[in-house]
Order: sequence, then C-alpha cells, then structure tokens
Amino acid sequence: MSHRSAAFGLLIGLAACVPGGESVTGAACQRGGSGTAFRPGAVTVAAVGDVLMHVFLQQDAAQHPDGFATQLAPMAPFLRMADVTVANLEGPAARDLLVGGGERVLPPDLIHDGAVYSGFPTFNFHPSLITDLGDAGVDVLQTANNHAMDRGPLGVERTLEAIDAAGLAHTGTRARGEAGPWHAVVAAGGQRIAFLACSYSTNGRADPGGQVLLCYRDEAEVLATIRALRADPQIDATILLPHWGQEDMESPDANQRRLAQAALEAGAAAVIGTHPHVLQPIETLTTSDGRRGVVAYSLGNFISSQWRTNQRSSVLLFLDLLPGPNGLEAAPPAWLPTRVTRYVNGVVVQPAEQAAHGERTIAHVETILGREGMLSVADLGGGCR
Repeated sequence: MSHRSAAFGLLIGLAACVPGGESVTGAACQRGGSGTAFRPGAVTVAAVGDVLMHVFLQQDAAQHPDGFATQLAPMAPFLRMADVTVANLEGPAARDLLVGGGERVLPPDLIHDGAVYSGFPTFNFHPSLITDLGDAGVDVLQTANNHAMDRGPLGVERTLEAIDAAGLAHTGTRARGEAGPWHAVVAAGGQRIAFLACSYSTNGRADPGGQVLLCYRDEAEVLATIRALRADPQIDATILLPHWGQEDMESPDANQRRLAQAALEAGAAAVIGTHPHVLQPIETLTTSDGRRGVVAYSLGNFISSQWRTNQRSSVLLFLDLLPGPNGLEAAPPAWLPTRVTRYVNGVVVQPAEQAAHGERTIAHVETILGREGMLSVADLGGGCR
C-alpha cells in the first residue's frame, strides 16, 4: 500500500482497507451485507461515472500535498469494497503534452499549469490522477470517450502508459498500429470479467490511427467482440461500458436503448453507460433466450465542477454477478448516492448522507432510480474495516 493509500484513513477518520486476494484487483475488504449487494457466491462489480477534472478541480488538487487523493478520500473505503471497480477517465492524462502535440517539460509534481494540464474544451490531467484513482480503489479505467483525443494520438498513448505504470486495466483505446484487443479482462472473485468500452464520438477530433472504439460507427465490431467473449470459455462475464446519450438529459435516447438491448442479446451481462453528466434510469432487461441483464444508462458525474444538483449527484453502483443457467448473470443492482461538495478547505466527492445538503442529492437519486436498491453507509458497514 502506498503512502497515498495510508493517508486516506487519516483524512476521513475511517481505517484504510488492506488489499488482499488477487493482485489484479484492489478488493478484499470486510463488507457489510445489504441484501442487494455482496450476495454469497457473487462477484461484485462497482462502477462510478465520469471523472471529469475541470480546471477548478485541478487547481484545488494542486493545493493539497496528496493532490487528487484528497478529493477522492471519502469514497475510497467504498470503492475498495467490490471485487473490481471501474471508472470513466474523461480525458487524457498525458505527461508534458500540449494541445496540438507539442511538449513542455514541467516539474513532475506540478499538477496544473493551464497549458499542459488544462480543462474544457481540451482536457489533460496530471498522470498522478491515475495513481490516486488506483489507490482509492479503482481497478479498471474506461478510456473511450469524447475527450479521448484531446491531446491527439500521442496523448492516447501516454495516457495508456500512465495507466499501465499504475497497474490498472484499461479498455476502449489503444496505441497506434496496435492490433490487440479493445477489451480488458480482470480476474476478480475467482472469475474472469471482460470490460469493453466505446464512445459515441471524439468531438470531431481526428483519430487517424483508429485508436478509439466508437459505439455506433464500429457497432458491428462492438457486438462481434461481445459475442466472441461470450463464446470464450476463459471469460465468465462481459460488461459493456458505452459513452453515449445526450448531455444533461435524464432519460436515455433511442440509440442507447437499441444498443443496450443488442449488447445483451450478443452476450453482455450488463451495460453501464456514461457521458450525459446526469443520472439516467437503471433497468433489468430479458434477452430473447431468457437471460437477465442490467442496463445503467448513465451514472452521471462521479467528480466534476458542474454544480447543478443533478450534475453533482451520482451513485456508486454495486452489481452482483451470480452463477445462472447461462453462466454469470447480473442480479438487480444496488447503489450508494454520492455528492460532490465544495467546502472552504477544498472539493470532495463523498457519500451523500455525509455531505452538506446531501438530502438534495438523495431526493434526486430517488427520483431517477427509485428507493429500492438504495444503500446507506450503515448498510455497507461504514466501508472497509
């Protein structure tokens, strides 16, 4: 465990979870039983939405000795509870790279300068964000999204190098000329789970090397990959991570619904979406051959500096994969409401019930997702113990 991980317990007054089990995940905590998550015999996947580090958040992180870790600390015990946890990295984390591909060598610990590391409309995050996400409990990063090409082809490659160096898995982008798979396979809970990410676009930015898998342009490849993974005896379940939908819309569009059903029919156990920056509903659907699949159309922003209630309100989704007649199947999920809050000493993402004005987030989450499946901190035993 790194010095950053050790600091989490001091920051939030909870004991840090000691990783154990398979080294490719950050799981293995004592977990509170909620009845809708961490069922006996299940592999529990956790997911959060967009990690969207606007300039304000980069500047805030630069004020703290632990950088981005301070912002993530309140959620770390809960992120670590699952067998495997996934997040959407909404932009590159390419060291020393300017817009347009030029380079400017900065001191390694300079988190924000406004040119190399910058915000909207062309994001680039300091690579320490990846390390901090991993220390907080994230195991898999989705890198296919509309900001994936914000630093061009080299930006994609430097981001993947940073993810590899941090020991996390990634899906949805690849280096120029690489013919390897778009998906990542993670050993978790004694099973092998495949994650496949795709994006609706790259914001019109050129992708001359074909480095980003696109959900709709490459739909045939997306579905063929899911079918191949389902047929692979070495893969126990596949989860599609599409970056799709309409920004600020709290309902999925027709393309989301169509691709979600097609992905389940192809063999996906679940579909967990991002991009709209707000929560959208979660549904349990049945395929033509009787399999059950879960679709979370959008998890909204995990952390950003978009401040409307529906933009700062999200959930940590817990999805149990249980043995069924057709392999691992997704059980009805559960979720912990989360809220991004700006305090006088900085910004944090935390369980909504612990946040100032968190009742607004809880009410919003209930409006979108309903009450059944909602978890509290107490349901989860206070996090890792």
